[in-house]
Amino acid sequence: MTGLKKMCVVVFLCIVSLVYSGDYDELFIENLKNYPLNDGKLTIEYKAGDYKGYKSFVASYKSDNLKLYTLLNIPDTGKKTYPVVIVNHGYIPPQEYSTIKSYRLISTYFAQNGFIVLKPDYRGHDKSEILVNDEMQRLYYPVDVLNVLNTVRSVKNADVNNIFLFGHSMGGGVTLTVLEVMKTIRAASLWAAVSIEYPESSLYFMRKRNSESATQIREKLDLMFSEIDYKKLSFTDYFSEISAPVIIHHGTLDDSCPYQWSVDLHDRLIKNNVKSVFHSYVDDHNFAKKYFYTVLKRDVDFFKAAIK
Repeated sequence: MTGLKKMCVVVFLCIVSLVYSGDYDELFIENLKNYPLNDGKLTIEYKAGDYKGYKSFVASYKSDNLKLYTLLNIPDTGKKTYPVVIVNHGYIPPQEYSTIKSYRLISTYFAQNGFIVLKPDYRGHDKSEILVNDEMQRLYYPVDVLNVLNTVRSVKNADVNNIFLFGHSMGGGVTLTVLEVMKTIRAASLWAAVSIEYPESSLYFMRKRNSESATQIREKLDLMFSEIDYKKLSFTDYFSEISAPVIIHHGTLDDSCPYQWSVDLHDRLIKNNVKSVFHSYVDDHNFAKKYFYTVLKRDVDFFKAAIK
């Protein structure tokens, strides 16, 4: 390991030591149900544009008293209400993520097919605030989504009885956590979801970049958390809490999130009496070309079939 890499690891571990004060138990899956949420207000900051079939805005809301931003797409086809999709994005370096541009095609597709779309940044992304910028903050991403869900009632024309979740990669893990906490979600879609236990759900990707760093971080985490704590932080131990039907998509050649993860996820959901539909895409990686709109259409059909 180079001197610079060693320094980065030391700095990260020091930050983790300073941040951790024993109160991460509020993020245990069983405790998230009682997590204190915001006041439910969504503030329109500005209009992002008028497009075919929908209007787009950037809005803000509070999460742990942090000001976070979300894309808000609202269909303008004249209906009284529209079902809602929360788009939980995958990993993008926070400084490169864009509230408007990231996941734009997906957000557009849902809006043009009759769904109000909220695509929250997560704390620390783009201009959204963050208290401490370290890896531990990822544990709070489900909180940011729970808070944006709490604002849906303030969105004009939103059908609060028909709310859906979309999650890609890291956002798939966020989605699974939220499904276990909220029983009012109608259905969810998972694209190549990160669906393994904590902390491997983060360390897996660190290890691909620098295995020695990942090992040191795991050793430090082991001093902070017990094996029981890890289980309480892992959505993989609470699949029986999910009541919404789930549709899963994964390409067999995915070199980021292993295809086997979704195979195992589907099996475990079925064993826990969760309605799960699994679509695999042979020789595909990330749906960027051949299957992109096929996958989206399947999502829209799946969601519309669940509307009540």
